[in-house]
Amino acid sequence: MINQILGKIMGQKDTQEEICQGTLKEIQEEIRQLLEEIQNKLQTVESQNLREDIQEEIANQISLLQRFEEYILKVQKRKPNSIAECIALKSKLKSVKVAVIFLLTIKQRRQEKIVLAKNIRHNLEYFINSKEFLGLTKTFFKRAVREWSAPTKILLGLAIAMPIYSIVIPGVYVVTVTLTTLAKIDTLTASLKNDNPVPNPLKASQIQLFFERSTLIMVAGFAGTFGSIISILIRLKKYQDSDYKGSAAPILVGFAKPLIGTAFGILIFTIINSNIISTIQVPKSQEQEDTNIKYYFFFSIAFIVGFSERLADDIIQRAEGVVIPTETVSKLEEAGENFQNSAKDIQGAGEDLKHGAKDIQGAGEDLKRGAKNIQEAAEDLKYNVVSEQAIHRTESSQADSSQNQKQ
Repeated sequence: MINQILGKIMGQKDTQEEICQGTLKEIQEEIRQLLEEIQNKLQTVESQNLREDIQEEIANQISLLQRFEEYILKVQKRKPNSIAECIALKSKLKSVKVAVIFLLTIKQRRQEKIVLAKNIRHNLEYFINSKEFLGLTKTFFKRAVREWSAPTKILLGLAIAMPIYSIVIPGVYVVTVTLTTLAKIDTLTASLKNDNPVPNPLKASQIQLFFERSTLIMVAGFAGTFGSIISILIRLKKYQDSDYKGSAAPILVGFAKPLIGTAFGILIFTIINSNIISTIQVPKSQEQEDTNIKYYFFFSIAFIVGFSERLADDIIQRAEGVVIPTETVSKLEEAGENFQNSAKDIQGAGEDLKHGAKDIQGAGEDLKRGAKNIQEAAEDLKYNVVSEQAIHRTESSQADSSQNQKQ
């Protein structure tokens, strides 16, 4: 009894597998027929002037059909799990057929939107991606780019950036400080083992100053990052969906702008400490023991610079004016203007040369036509001479015959 039940189960399983394999072969055949139909349709006269968006969508549909056929081959090798899976694949192909027929029968003079074909293609693309490695992640980002609003994309970029900025940047900073400290400790240890005095021993004040500057750099970097984040959140309304629909630019803005704010914050910290701009000085506290004012000052400046790129641009321009003197800048500008004027003169000379070449070409054509006319006149003259000689011979022969008759 048990053997009979097992036999029936195995028989049903083999039957389902045969049905699925037959369905998969039918799908492959239908894909080939659909590709041939597309090829034949595109070769007709009516399809020679397809709109650019329709051509692009047809190309995407063909590429997707090729990916779908590759997936069908993989399913055939691993054997499908059930008949329902094969039926679902056939249903996916039917939906693609609807999209392709819509694209091939669309009228050229009307501005029909091809959203129907795109949405069907996206649906099948998400299905195929879900069966691949990291396909769910790929599908998530593609859905975000195509379907999410611009402010939501910016928030997604920020969400991706925050773990990186909060771990990688401090990690690099900590490693740098650790390596610098270990180098100093190794120098002191080697000097103590050799019983030799250290040439320039590190004082407690120097070590404290080193860590204070390192902390200030960290504060400036984080303040610039926070300033950029707040700037993005306040200006979310400026990113309209119509301008960034289907674009990944808002995600990149949300991801990269905090890094720009961090760089600006550290740059302003170094500019102020190097006294390149003398008008910006670190305020001093009335109490000598109060050293926190430095942290407040650099945090405020870095935050404002990260928040407003215009202020950062003004400070950088002032720094450029100090590093590169005004006379040098004016000379560079003058040299650039002279170079531009020389280029214009060369362009004018080239145009004059071009016009001269056209005139020479016209004179050559006139000379050619004159030579042709002379040749024709020479041929006419030659023809007239031959005609006169023939007439003269005719007249002389007539005269001779008449004289002979008289005799």
